[in-house]
Amino acid sequence: MGKHFLISAFGEDKPGIVASVSKILYENGFNLEDSTMSRLGGEFTIMLVVYTDKDISSKDVESLFKPVIENLGLNIYVKEIKYTHKKPSKDKVYRIVVYGADKPGIVYNVAKILADKGINIIDMTTEKSGDLYVLITEVEIPENVSFEKLREEINTLKEEMNIDASCEEIEVIEL
Repeated sequence: MGKHFLISAFGEDKPGIVASVSKILYENGFNLEDSTMSRLGGEFTIMLVVYTDKDISSKDVESLFKPVIENLGLNIYVKEIKYTHKKPSKDKVYRIVVYGADKPGIVYNVAKILADKGINIIDMTTEKSGDLYVLITEVEIPENVSFEKLREEINTLKEEMNIDASCEEIEVIEL
């Protein structure tokens, strides 16, 4: 019986981080199941779900990364998790893009609208460039939630916060 681990790593952005981390996983027989990797400010962040057939602890997995921690100055956290593969869903996936002058509350207000409607956030990215703030989120909207009502609430938020926003359905390809 194999094990799944969530690996979170971050450190100062520099070339070679992904190659170093993935080399350790490859050389130790781990399969990379899911990942997200991104630069945030001057830091590079990695979140991975990996699988192994080995009977190994989180602490043992973490120790495999000792050379990367020393050479690249990464901070690494490993946690064993119960991982379930995503089952096909009847929920539709939408992208919401919000942009405008940076001001407190943009993320909170969008997230609150979604949470109040029972809409799950799949992915959210924000970026600030000068005074421009951009939020891009992908969400799963359950069959019993009206996309039109969501769009109305997003339009109300646009007026209240003096921002722009768009909502569109995304074509999802099941793997």
